Amino acid sequence: MLPADGADDAQARWVVPAVLIGAVAGLGAAALFGLLHLCTGWLLESVAGYRPYRTTAEGGFLELEGSDRPWLVPLVAGGGALVATAFALWLAPEARGHGTDAAIAAAHHDPAGMRGRVTVVKLVASALTLGSGGSGGTEGPAAQISAAFGSVIARRTGMSREQARTALVIGLASGVGAIFRAPLGGALLGAEMLHRRGMDARVLPKALIASVSGWLTFGACFGFTPVLGHHAGAAVSGAGEFALVAVVGVVAGGAGRLYTACFYAVHLRVEARARGPLSRIAAPTVGALLVGGLGLLVPGVLGTGYGLMEAVTQRQLLLDLPLAVVLALPLAKIVATALTVGSGGSGGIFGPGMVVGAGVGAALWRLAEPLGIAPHSPLVPVAVGMAACLGSVAHAPLGVLVMVAEMLGDAALLGPGILAVLCAQAVTGGTTLYRSQLERVGDVPDLVKDPVPPVDVAAPAQRTVVAPVRREPPDADPVAVTSTDPMSH
Repeated sequence: MLPADGADDAQARWVVPAVLIGAVAGLGAAALFGLLHLCTGWLLESVAGYRPYRTTAEGGFLELEGSDRPWLVPLVAGGGALVATAFALWLAPEARGHGTDAAIAAAHHDPAGMRGRVTVVKLVASALTLGSGGSGGTEGPAAQISAAFGSVIARRTGMSREQARTALVIGLASGVGAIFRAPLGGALLGAEMLHRRGMDARVLPKALIASVSGWLTFGACFGFTPVLGHHAGAAVSGAGEFALVAVVGVVAGGAGRLYTACFYAVHLRVEARARGPLSRIAAPTVGALLVGGLGLLVPGVLGTGYGLMEAVTQRQLLLDLPLAVVLALPLAKIVATALTVGSGGSGGIFGPGMVVGAGVGAALWRLAEPLGIAPHSPLVPVAVGMAACLGSVAHAPLGVLVMVAEMLGDAALLGPGILAVLCAQAVTGGTTLYRSQLERVGDVPDLVKDPVPPVDVAAPAQRTVVAPVRREPPDADPVAVTSTDPMSH
């Protein structure tokens, strides 16, 4: 068994476990990527005749092709959601919905308690949901799958609670880093995402080892090309272009707040009313039918939307899209993801946050381009919109920003990205996409209460304040006090 984490923890003792967890997480991410590709080809493309945008990493960028059988698109989306939800409810109900928040909750409350079957159920359910046209991301399934691997390894090897938490977190980091081919960004996310403020620096070296291991394993299966291709040479010059970056950050922050509010408005309503198995299957099925219809009106909404992010980085393609469609992209993706994942469908909400931000950047570039204050290429506004929208509401600004730079293969995006993220954070405040996050590193969760309590997204996020540690008998528990003081955010 590993030594307890702390000052005397030898980092070298974690090398082998971290490499093992990362490699298994990389295999899980590769299985998800491959199965999703097959499901998209079989269901959305062959049956429904609809081909979504495809990224460079999926075998070369391809533009969207509409269906000659449009009536089949909503039916395929609804059918995929029905089968996926029934499958998840039958074998592992915790695999429903988005996976990242479930992994965060497990890390805080029961790091060695995730069931091994979650990996297979989440893999199949997510591939069916997204491959049939449901709107969601791959990082949530990858995070829950890889975190479950880490939890099982911790349980089987008899790790302590703190060690099990570390194993779960580095599993989460390596899974997300692998699926986005962004090892550094994945490691930083592992250190940031468990809390609304601060970074758990203790886990970062181990997360980096695991994330690199997962990236190498995934890359051995599908290559190391950045998800959205290489886009070197991004630059911002002139006061007008910097002002546009700041405006993108502010609007992307507002879009992040709207995205969070819409998602939880649907999620909390469905969770409150869908009590029986039939209603829990019906809700995501109806949601998917609506998403299929919306996808026919607004291109790029169906599926993950990652191909849409790459599409709007291209100047001529973006100019060729009708302005009304470009302006509708972020709103349509918000609605589609809330209907798909918020209703109980299996998918992530991390990736769609980037798609929403990319849509914001693309829309503002289209509006600014005739005025002569936009850069020649829409790449910078799109990229900083991705980082600003998601990084601010996920409370992982550094990890998301680095991940976006890795996905586009251009470190020059980091400079303008920082400006945009800071502007977005001024708008989002304490709004959080992951309600299982604790306020600060060192806060202790209340192990007695429901680990994932309902949250009013319009109210300030609650903060857990821990009383000063005193020497108590071994059976004494720390006392936690909940505060809703808005100034604490």
